[in-house]
Amino acid sequence: MGLLGFSFFLLFALCTFLRDATAGSNDTVINEIPIDEPADATRHAEPETPMTNRTLHEIFRDAVQAYLEEDWDGCIEDFNEVSHGYKMYKRMVTNCRQKCRMRAAGDAPIFPENIEDLHFYEKKLVETLCLLTCNQEYREIAGTLTLKTLPRETEHKLIDYRVYEYLHICYFKKDRYQDAANAVFTFLVRQPDHEASMKSLKYYLTLPGVTEKNVVNLEAWPYVSTYFKAVLAYEDENYAEAASFFESSLASYLQSEEECRFYCEGPFNQGWHPEFTSSIANHFTYCLKCKRSCSHQLNNVNGDYRSDMLKSHYNYLQFSYYKLGNLKAACAAVASYLVFDPVDGTMLQNKKYYSSQPMVEESYFVPREEVLRYVKRQEYELGLLRYISHEFSIIDRKLANWNKSQEKPSDDSKEKESEKSIKEVEAPHPPPGYSSLSNTQLFNNRSAIRDERPVASDRKRQRVRDDVYLIAEQKELGGKNRYVADGFLNSTECESLMRLATMTAVEGDGYNEYKSPHSRHEKFEGITVGRVALMVYFGRVEAERLRQLLAKTEDARGHVERYFGLDRPLYITYTHLVCRTALPDSPMDRDDLSHQVHADNCILTGEDNCIRESPAYVWRDYSAILYLNEDFQGGEFFFAKERAIRDTDSLVSPRCGRMVAFSAGGENLHGVRAVLRGRRCALALWFTQDQMYTEYERTLAEAILERIRSIGPVKEEEVQVPLRYEELLLQYASSDDFLRRFLQDS
Repeated sequence: MGLLGFSFFLLFALCTFLRDATAGSNDTVINEIPIDEPADATRHAEPETPMTNRTLHEIFRDAVQAYLEEDWDGCIEDFNEVSHGYKMYKRMVTNCRQKCRMRAAGDAPIFPENIEDLHFYEKKLVETLCLLTCNQEYREIAGTLTLKTLPRETEHKLIDYRVYEYLHICYFKKDRYQDAANAVFTFLVRQPDHEASMKSLKYYLTLPGVTEKNVVNLEAWPYVSTYFKAVLAYEDENYAEAASFFESSLASYLQSEEECRFYCEGPFNQGWHPEFTSSIANHFTYCLKCKRSCSHQLNNVNGDYRSDMLKSHYNYLQFSYYKLGNLKAACAAVASYLVFDPVDGTMLQNKKYYSSQPMVEESYFVPREEVLRYVKRQEYELGLLRYISHEFSIIDRKLANWNKSQEKPSDDSKEKESEKSIKEVEAPHPPPGYSSLSNTQLFNNRSAIRDERPVASDRKRQRVRDDVYLIAEQKELGGKNRYVADGFLNSTECESLMRLATMTAVEGDGYNEYKSPHSRHEKFEGITVGRVALMVYFGRVEAERLRQLLAKTEDARGHVERYFGLDRPLYITYTHLVCRTALPDSPMDRDDLSHQVHADNCILTGEDNCIRESPAYVWRDYSAILYLNEDFQGGEFFFAKERAIRDTDSLVSPRCGRMVAFSAGGENLHGVRAVLRGRRCALALWFTQDQMYTEYERTLAEAILERIRSIGPVKEEEVQVPLRYEELLLQYASSDDFLRRFLQDS
């Protein structure tokens, strides 16, 4: 087991209580109503902030100095003081902003008519006066230095839990081993890849007085403990207590997110167009981006990212209220869950079950008010950010083009521009696994894909091996040589690969210059192993990310080989990390496809025959798609009986760690429904039993990883990785002595 894998194993081992309470899954397991089936935890008040003659920045600086001077008592005292002081600072700022927003909202405007939208600015003036008063009152209580602006660099250290990076060592030096274990575990929650801290935690667990079950996250969100009390009560079938705890946890979650959002409305280094209106728009965008990250922060549960944490409350509540006989509350919880995930098959089945009950009225299925507000705000903010990103990038391009137009082009540049314009009107190059002969319009029955079809849902799972669960086999999927399994990635690994996609992917297919989305309503981004390897080679991306990409795709290959019981080994012939993003103006009633119906190793003709000849990738024998996320709408994978998709065999809803695998021939026609909202990312894998077609970029990637481990990356900051990167990759493979020797030896 690698160090990174061990780190997550250890983190989860320390959270046995949490893991057991959630049945070992990071995804929401829908509580299905069987057909034959007829307390409040509040946040503790913070203690008053003591008077101080030092700013938070000065306390942090003094704490670091005490550490360097091996003044362990001073280190412990000052780091605890700065940690507590920062919490109080945030609490005060948040409380003032909440109070003043409410006060401004309640004040009647000076003039009834809203001339030139001045009511908005008047409210901001009232709010500002209130903030000045509130801040001054806090200074009088806590000291004049308490609200001195905290330098951005220092605040980032506090946000990243750097306090605990020092503090665990200071505790260790004072023989306070349990405190040391708590501190280093807290640091690892935010910095899970920190190898030295992981080694320290492992060591602390061997020391006297340290109990593994008592190791805690000192910065856990207030709702977390209540949530897991609720889960325990639920597992014990104490549904009244569970419902009470879940309601309390839900309120705490939403309150914490509101506080996080208010804290985002802080100072901003302008650094852009300084005009009045532009300054307002720029600061607003900065705050909006910060607010969008609040739910992501809340969903980090002791180092384990749970994207479905909020909606899981409604899953548990619907079943708890059902068991308590409160069907109206159960129906409201079902409707609330479906606002987050309107096509969840199991919850729709639950709704159908509730509707069949004699006491249930259709009016019961109304989402709770907090859900409607939350989702409406999320959708509006996301749309607004996409609008900002799209429109301002257009302005940037126009400005850049205008600046270029002011320069007199040479004859050579004119010739190149002419060549470029010719290239732009050529037909887009098909992406891997999709032949040009298949790139035609669908027949008239395209809308038939929206019919209800069997969905691979989270029903009772068959264990295939320790960490992978079979969800559906060929019989359930309506065909042959196909299956779906969960558990190939946990939420942290999915998040890591999603970050890799964000850091490295280029618009288009990722290996040629063709932008070629299959739908004009979506942005298509791709990244290959070779591009990632080059970025690791130049030190632009951490080697661990490439190592994880290779390891996880190899796991998938091994599973496909074993599942199908092949008599010859499978080799990976191509790896493609792809993301498809619905454009801001994408209609919700689209009937096109994100990826048209096709087979992976043959050309699909008009008669639905699949001809296995060039230019098809005839050497491909099996295929798999490993999904990285589920926080989008649409984008379901489907098997089709024929190209016109008058009928489909089944749908597979993507989610983190789920894999669909199948043989690559005409027996497994497949496609992807339109991505209606959000960004869908997945690892597409193609396998061959002909070793000659093994993906050469993986071999080069392994060589680069070995070079990084032995002598580090290349220091050539000026080198850029072009879209057509293969030549550059081969150039360094042949000119770098270390890579050349490694490849020769292997």
